[in-house]
Amino acid sequence: GLAVVYCAQNFLNDDVVTIKLEPLTSHPSSVEHEYNILKQLGNGVGIPQVIWFGWESTYHALALELLGPSLHDIFKACDQKFSLHTVVN
Repeated sequence: GLAVVYCAQNFLNDDVVTIKLEPLTSHPSSVEHEYNILKQLGNGVGIPQVIWFGWESTYHALALELLGPSLHDIFKACDQKFSLHTVVN
């Protein structure tokens, strides 16, 4: 399936979170698959904490801890060039 990713703010505690939405018509659901993998991985370093997974309206929804800027944002900040050092590390 094709999920859309949003950055959102939890109005209860002001945390910034990641929200992934995928139409319920997507079978199998990539969002549900990601949720199951994240549950198995636990809360290790670099693994986002799952805040909530379920169905909302006509979407599978997954709310995750935001770990930092996206790779796309970092790439834009680096004038759309990564050094060899950045790529290797």
